Amino acid sequence: MKFQVLGPLTVLGDGGPVALSGVKQRATLGHLLLHANEVVATSALMRALWAGEPPPTARKMLQNAVSALRGLLAAGDTEDAHGGPVLLTHAPGYLLRVDGDDLDLTAYRALADRGRADLAAGAWSAAAPTLRAALDLWRGPVLADLAESGTDWPELRTLAQARTATREDLYEAELACGRHDDVLEELRTHAEREPERERLCAQLMLALYRRGHQSDALDAYRRTRTALASRLGLEPGRVLRAVERAVLDHDPVLGQPDALAIMALDGEPRRLLPTAGSPGPAAVPPASAVGFDSLPAPRPPAPPALPAPPRAAFPYPAAPAGVLTEQHKQLSMLLVRTTLGKGLGGDPEDAARLSGELAVAIRDEVARHGGKVSGVLGPVTFALFGVVRTREDDAERAVRAGRAILRRLRQYGAGGPVPVHGGAAPRVAVATGDVVVTCAADGTGAVPIVNGAVPQSCADLLRTVPPGGIRVCATTRSGTERSLVYGPAGPDGAAEPLGTRTTRTHTPPALVGRDREMAQLGGALDDVARRQRPCLLTALGEPGAGKTRLMAELARLARRSPHGYRVVTGHSSWCDRDRPLALLDRTLASASASASATGTGTGTGTGTGTDERANDALARTVHALFGTGDRGTWLLDRLGPLLRAEPPAPADWPDLATAWRLLLTGLAAERPLLLVLEDLHSAPDPVLDLVTELADAAGHVPLLLAVTARPELLDRRPTWGGGRRDALALTLDPLDEPSSAALLDALLAGALPADLRRDVLARVGGNPLYAVEYARELAAAGHGGPAGPPSMPRHVRQVVAAHLDTLPPLAKAVLVCASALGGVCCADGVAAVGGVDRTEAAHWLDHLERRDFLRRSRHPSATGALRYAFRHPATREAVDALVPRTVREDRRRRAEAWAESTAAQLTV
Repeated sequence: MKFQVLGPLTVLGDGGPVALSGVKQRATLGHLLLHANEVVATSALMRALWAGEPPPTARKMLQNAVSALRGLLAAGDTEDAHGGPVLLTHAPGYLLRVDGDDLDLTAYRALADRGRADLAAGAWSAAAPTLRAALDLWRGPVLADLAESGTDWPELRTLAQARTATREDLYEAELACGRHDDVLEELRTHAEREPERERLCAQLMLALYRRGHQSDALDAYRRTRTALASRLGLEPGRVLRAVERAVLDHDPVLGQPDALAIMALDGEPRRLLPTAGSPGPAAVPPASAVGFDSLPAPRPPAPPALPAPPRAAFPYPAAPAGVLTEQHKQLSMLLVRTTLGKGLGGDPEDAARLSGELAVAIRDEVARHGGKVSGVLGPVTFALFGVVRTREDDAERAVRAGRAILRRLRQYGAGGPVPVHGGAAPRVAVATGDVVVTCAADGTGAVPIVNGAVPQSCADLLRTVPPGGIRVCATTRSGTERSLVYGPAGPDGAAEPLGTRTTRTHTPPALVGRDREMAQLGGALDDVARRQRPCLLTALGEPGAGKTRLMAELARLARRSPHGYRVVTGHSSWCDRDRPLALLDRTLASASASASATGTGTGTGTGTGTDERANDALARTVHALFGTGDRGTWLLDRLGPLLRAEPPAPADWPDLATAWRLLLTGLAAERPLLLVLEDLHSAPDPVLDLVTELADAAGHVPLLLAVTARPELLDRRPTWGGGRRDALALTLDPLDEPSSAALLDALLAGALPADLRRDVLARVGGNPLYAVEYARELAAAGHGGPAGPPSMPRHVRQVVAAHLDTLPPLAKAVLVCASALGGVCCADGVAAVGGVDRTEAAHWLDHLERRDFLRRSRHPSATGALRYAFRHPATREAVDALVPRTVREDRRRRAEAWAESTAAQLTV
């Protein structure tokens, strides 16, 4: 008996097709065949047969369908050498045992895998017929008859995508064999049917080019580019752009058998260096044979000893098992509309040149603020913030980038090279919201695909922006009002950002539950002053743990200390991308202001680090400590440019490091010094080197060097603080429940209903920042509002999502599996749900515990395995919000099947 699912469901016996009666019977058999030789849980079968809530008699109806199928199989020829197909009851469901030769799906997968392996090995002549044979097994969409009746299983979509990928593999093999003539029409048909598939477009361009139809190849590129821009607002990926450049340049790389794989290595057209035993350029047909006589002669081959570069997938690398390539994210979109003025005289060359200059200016500012330009459509440039890696301040970055772009483009209009008149001035809009992002597993490769309402809402907002103006949506405004000042909001809630907020908009929360840490900090202050020796103090904690609040309390203690501490502060920021040593600027400004205010030198300093008073304060401080001779002059020459925002050349960094260290140790020698450096996890490596050098080489001076960082600092510098005689590390654990309750009560200044209070405390999970945000939501809703607690505040969700995006893709996939398992998991469960190796699952569970995403349970599983649980409820809630609904449901079905199977084994 043979089974066919690659098309309408068909069962073939010795006498021909076997009739199947009833939709439920066909659906049951179809679903079991898609999972042939696998145990399918009864609950999974019921969900497959009934899209909504199953009827009360669903289990009985399923049993009837299974009984009928057993009779059908028994009526067939089951006495062959293989034993024939058998439908078994196997906890927690059923197992349909089918020989691989009797199911077309199994045969297809075997052929496709073999063909793909041949393709990866460069055996194109063997790969092509194998892949063709795999595709010949298809007679239409998978289970076409069931699909027409409304069946919509994830497996059907997965197999349809696999068929498309196999077809593209076939075209790649045929093109590598030089058979572009044979596949051209087939390629053209599929590329026109699916214009957004970049790999198909690249293959069609290569086939057309080898036929000598360069203009048709470029037309195909423009068609795909238009489809991507009009439907998705995106530009083609780097590989497709590389193919276009190669066609325009008549690059000889297009004559290589695997030209597309070569360009997929780094997105640049270049020749493949042959290896020993591999075909070199001589194996490529001559230009006249392939129809492009104008192709330049091949370059001489390189020595054959060099290894061939690895092959890269196109356009997205194949994701490891369980890794998410589609995620829900909150991101901000920036749209910039630039219209050239009327002074160009209609010269297209001038217009092109000036458009290019504007595009470069926009891209520079977007990149400087951590965004990604995703496309250009006419005069409108699209940029995304948070598309690859979420940051808690994505909205603020987008607004600041928009303001910077306006300032830069206005310079063109004020006597610059671009005449801007009236309505031709640039316009900027920023919108923030939830989208679905599809990208490579590691966030690299082709431009991510964004689906959601944000692009349209941002485009609508752009139409309301006056010339030379900027407006942001209500969501963006509400998320950035703590750091930015806005004008009046319009009827749509949108507003114009006016500048940076210079005054604090809220009172710091009370410091609770940190008595042990405060005792250690007070002891460190006393020890440093008493022993006259520097100490490196590191406060580590997850986002929102209260590191900044703790440092503020440390600074207060230092200022009130009987030892007369001077306090100097600085912080690392994402704004430092173009100025790696900007942290030094801030410490210099703070040090100069502190020295002036406490008597080193005369006069006062502002500490702004950007005006003449700050430079004067620095000069007074240096002269007071080192005199006005050669040493003082040398120090000012090295340090002065930092306050004038003049980035030093890397060659000058050693002298600068020495000058910075001398200034701080000089201040510490005069009186005890507390130097607080915050967010050091985001500091560039040169700054980390300078900080460790200061701690090691400060000498015998009372200097307490206190730094804050997130745990990822230890991923970059595993030995941070280790091996030093005077070093102290604090890890800020979550607050206990009484401390969290005290903080919540202090923030709300009033009692909550007991049930609501208990629920909110569970959601806070001991994180002070979460407590602040939930208190703000509760206060806005009148201490409770609706029947239950407020949903996760947007800022909390963004903070947690940003923290999750610091994880490797496989670690994030393990968290998804942990949530599907009910929030408590073991390595066996993760391996079963995620389809990964058990050893690998155990490794990532341990990694997640060390990163404070999970905590180890003291109670092992029923099988004796280590169990882990989410450390914070907010983390699990954010993980669930990250995962598309179909993926989440699939993981939960697998979790249920694994739980049922485990329970059945334990009862045996």
